Amino acid sequence: MSSTSSGRSRGRRTASLSSIINFEHQVTVEKSGWLNKWTNYLKGYRQRWFVLDSNATLSYYRNPGEVGHACRGSINLQEVRILSDKATSCIVISGQSQTFHVKPQNEMDRQQWVNSLEYMRHKAVTRAESEEDEDAQLAVAESNRSDALAPLLRQISGKLCDIRTAANIMNKQGEDLMRALNGIIDADKLAERADSLKLTTAAVLQAAEEFVELSEQSAQKLNKIVVAEQKEKALLQEQIEALAKQHSTLERAATLCSTGAPISVYSDQEDEEFHDAEEDLGMPCNSATAGVHATPLQKTSISEHPMPSNSAAAASTHSNGPSSSTTVTSPPRKGRQRRTTVLERPDLPINLWSIMKNCIGKELSKIPMPVNFSEPLSVLQRVTEDLEYADLLAKGAKLSTLEQMCYVAAYAASNYSTTCHRTNKPFNPLLGETYEFDRMDDLGWRSVTEQVSHHPPAAAHHAEGHGWTTYQDFTMTSRFRGKYLSIIPIGFTHVVFPSTNSHFSYRKITTTVHNIIVGKLWIDNHGDMEITNHTTNEKCVLKFIPYSYFSREQPRKVYGIVRDAVGVPKYVVQGTWDKSIDMLKVSSWNGNMEKPKVEVDEASLRRIWTANPLPKGSEKMHNFTKFSIELNEPEDGVAPTDSRLRPDQRLMENGKWDDANRKKLEIEEKQRVVRKRREAEKEVAMKRGENYEEYQPTWFVRVQDESNGALIHKYKGGYWEAKEQQNWSKCPHIF
Repeated sequence: MSSTSSGRSRGRRTASLSSIINFEHQVTVEKSGWLNKWTNYLKGYRQRWFVLDSNATLSYYRNPGEVGHACRGSINLQEVRILSDKATSCIVISGQSQTFHVKPQNEMDRQQWVNSLEYMRHKAVTRAESEEDEDAQLAVAESNRSDALAPLLRQISGKLCDIRTAANIMNKQGEDLMRALNGIIDADKLAERADSLKLTTAAVLQAAEEFVELSEQSAQKLNKIVVAEQKEKALLQEQIEALAKQHSTLERAATLCSTGAPISVYSDQEDEEFHDAEEDLGMPCNSATAGVHATPLQKTSISEHPMPSNSAAAASTHSNGPSSSTTVTSPPRKGRQRRTTVLERPDLPINLWSIMKNCIGKELSKIPMPVNFSEPLSVLQRVTEDLEYADLLAKGAKLSTLEQMCYVAAYAASNYSTTCHRTNKPFNPLLGETYEFDRMDDLGWRSVTEQVSHHPPAAAHHAEGHGWTTYQDFTMTSRFRGKYLSIIPIGFTHVVFPSTNSHFSYRKITTTVHNIIVGKLWIDNHGDMEITNHTTNEKCVLKFIPYSYFSREQPRKVYGIVRDAVGVPKYVVQGTWDKSIDMLKVSSWNGNMEKPKVEVDEASLRRIWTANPLPKGSEKMHNFTKFSIELNEPEDGVAPTDSRLRPDQRLMENGKWDDANRKKLEIEEKQRVVRKRREAEKEVAMKRGENYEEYQPTWFVRVQDESNGALIHKYKGGYWEAKEQQNWSKCPHIF
């Protein structure tokens, strides 16, 4: 054995023995060294000391002396994308919230860093997916969680017996060796006794290391079980308190109503940003409730998010004027007749608590759920659903850049128009799953979407129409705390208009589902969406006002100021994300860049977007719009990986829910087997020092986004040509 190998062995043994006391993995340095890191356009690249540890965390410092106490920044490799460019010797490490651009000293150093980064990322992803599989098994199993520890405990007991047996043998051999040293036993056998003792000692150490490893696994699993039990206990306590409050409120309401005294149903609620709705309270998607909350303002002077007075009347008055636009309606459709209904959703009982109790704190995309919680659409189809009002982009392509900004803002808001009605979860796509929607004949656009990554789950989308192109690299993170579920999209949506050479981009805002356990489900969209024209530097911050029962703001309100390249307000965009959006010209403002107060010319009001009404009976058809109903309609000639061909989703749409659940488990297990095979192949290749080709999407390629430097997937072409030739040889077999 080489000195290096023995050193590594001693290092592993030391780490294992020390973990006997701590029951936790020591963080060790896997690689460290100097790299040139991009800081900004003024300072350019600066030399920094980078450290890659065994937890797959890459950190950097100004010098080696700062290691351990003055970290300047870090990124976990589990959820990143790594791109290496030989031409520039640059390595791009792109995560969800930040991106590192680094340059090694030379080509050899670059290759070593890339290999180390990829290997540690692979280990982190493998470890995370192993834990996900274990969690999924625990969630499906109906037996007590403590039963999961039984196999490990049996292995630990067996290993302890092995250690005791080896220790007894070692003691006996030690005694024989001492007698040989004292001359009691023939000296010729001294070397033989020493070799035997050496072998036995090595066996004891090996058994001890295996014992420690099993103990660590047991401790980790036990810790998971304890944490899960604690969270469930806290959640149960919270829900009991909520039920007690509701019971108390109903009792007081019943008592006071008998005397004719009014009472607010929120009298016992806490004053938070988001408030749980009562079971019998209509949410703002109810038109009657919206009317109660909507209070038209009497001023034309607007600060941050006001609505102009009598805006509805102004829309009616000026809808026929020469400078205004009538309400947006869908253009008459040509082409084949599409379906207008889907099978009604059955009212199936769902044991919500038995599923949700195992999902606290997990990512939404990693929660194992039956199809009972789903709608018969995949995430890829929901991403494509953004294009329901793509006619806004076609109209914007013919306008000036500032007016284009207004239409892009309206398009971005229209993406959320159906969310208040849709409380069911779409199907998580399989790696390599695709979805195409060719509406060039009747709507003037077509799109293709592909699931391009499993860790992190990501979908790439590309659409093109008359005078515009849009694309996005969609992934998300989520927070589930029992009381609510927040979905936070990550990445940018891009819109390009060749006529003006305008390139717009924006991030989507947070969607929160309230009353997951107790009360009536309702959904709110909130946050600031900054839309930027990278060609002209014009900007618009579109504010989605969070809903509150105690606010006088109109429910689901959207407000934004469109500014030119120097920051002067030119237009106001306002409305609600579920009904309509208007645009108005700014007549004057206070000159304050930070908190602009603007006045608008109400004569310039234009209604640029109006939501399409829901079809009759939509509440029994998953609350689908007419456009949503068409998304999963069977179609000939699509790729074999298309979401419309996914069997569990099709079975669910056809009302065969039990068969759909069984098929869903079968498909997910098939995907898990393929993933583990690829991981094993990659592990073997990396240990040999060989390159292992990562999974490559079929229709998209990973590139660096010129507008923000992040790694994204862009359409590389070829899909529509393959469809025309019906040549799907590139497509994987995933169903």
